[in-house]
Amino acid sequence: MAKTKKEDDEKEKPVFSKESLLNSKKYMFQKDLLNILLKDTKEYTLEEVDKKINEFKIGIVKE
Repeated sequence: MAKTKKEDDEKEKPVFSKESLLNSKKYMFQKDLLNILLKDTKEYTLEEVDKKINEFKIGIVKE
């Protein structure tokens, strides 16, 4: 079965551990929030992290 463009795009995006994201300059002012929202054992794309932050800010967190 052929892969869709969406599947190919998802595989090319870099993923980061919670620890890497906590140490990044991009999220330096949101460390406490990331500590709560992210799981230690999962890796995230930057888009996933930004989505979780935005959902938290508007009150849609479901995990």
